[in-house]
Amino acid sequence: MDSVFSDHRALRPLLLELLNAFGEFGKAEDGGYSRLAASPEEKLARDHLCEWLRAHDFAVLVDPIGNIFGVLDLGEVDTARAFFCGSHLDSQPNGGNYDGCLGVVCACIAALFLKDKIDRDEIKPTFRYYVVVCWTGEEGARFQPSLIGSSVFSGALSLQDAWRLKDSEGVTLKDALAASNYLGADSPPSPDHYLELHIEQGPELEKSGDPVALVEACWGAEKLRVLAKGKAAHTGPTPMDERNNALLAASQLVVYAEEISRRCGETLYSSVGRMELAPNSPNTVVERAELWLEFRSPGEAALSDAVSQFKDCMSAVSGQTGCDLSIVSRESRNITCFDEASISNAECALGASNTGYLKLKTVAGHDAVRLQAICPSTLLFVPSKGGITHSPSEYTADEDVCAGFDAMAVVLASLIARPAGASAFRRST
Repeated sequence: MDSVFSDHRALRPLLLELLNAFGEFGKAEDGGYSRLAASPEEKLARDHLCEWLRAHDFAVLVDPIGNIFGVLDLGEVDTARAFFCGSHLDSQPNGGNYDGCLGVVCACIAALFLKDKIDRDEIKPTFRYYVVVCWTGEEGARFQPSLIGSSVFSGALSLQDAWRLKDSEGVTLKDALAASNYLGADSPPSPDHYLELHIEQGPELEKSGDPVALVEACWGAEKLRVLAKGKAAHTGPTPMDERNNALLAASQLVVYAEEISRRCGETLYSSVGRMELAPNSPNTVVERAELWLEFRSPGEAALSDAVSQFKDCMSAVSGQTGCDLSIVSRESRNITCFDEASISNAECALGASNTGYLKLKTVAGHDAVRLQAICPSTLLFVPSKGGITHSPSEYTADEDVCAGFDAMAVVLASLIARPAGASAFRRST
């Protein structure tokens, strides 16, 4: 594996150059990035990706939910097996340039590595196609839920339901994709393996000093959209005991969610990251408050119990405030374990190249989680400075980017040469 490791170091300048090129799209003065799904800013990044793919002999396909597939025919084996590698280009509002984008860039540059190794007869691929993929709407910022493109592709979300999703301005995802010219009609190959490199979005790699982590599993999550309906009234003359303040009700729910997490005997995270108010006037009692709540945990029982407790809290708050409380939508994300055989294969490859690594569970959801439902999937992490993400302060040093790519190339070389059927994978039912 040493020859592989030294070989692709020559690609590091191209890797950083392409990453910096994407860094020109959606950049704000404070260093943050806003490339919301199907926005003009994300369209520029997607256009650049498609240009790069076509310039490097990929056939570019776009499916009906806007996922981009760059298909490279390796031409080595008599099979239709396809190896997928990628991530996403959309960002949080005023987020960073590494979340998702780094995985797409590494997938692109890895193709150059593969072509070189195959041309020199140093890798014998067992896959016919290498596919760089850019998933639509991973972040769940403009359109909810998150992981939209990979959810539709894997069958977890119907295309029609995804098309009907609306942003805060009432624009449907279908119309937004059409406006950005990424409402496609192509059918890509079916994946036989998926590999994704992503920033950790946590502190563990920075603490350990390892260049990469192998992700074993993803926590489960319960994401609730909760509506509180009160009664609009003047904030001056209306007596306090006659007010039905939806904001008061919503605020109490936020506090209860925090208390549920802290009282839990297992690990349980909670957060309310968004709230919308109406009529949102300084002199009017809030009539309508909508909040987006999530619970995350590595334990299914903890999640189920948290939702049950929260519903009890809703009943109590409704009685205290006189507001009607309801759960408008609920997204349940099951705990997911990644393919054990693929993890073992990656461990052997990293060990043979003397590459240090951690084994972690991810708290955040990733497209690899959705892909694991239909094919063996491998998720790698690289360090995040300070564990910070979804922020202008999101940063991964160039040396960590390159070291992560080095590790990914080693894993890719091993996985793409693995015979068909060499996996313990079982499709979800």
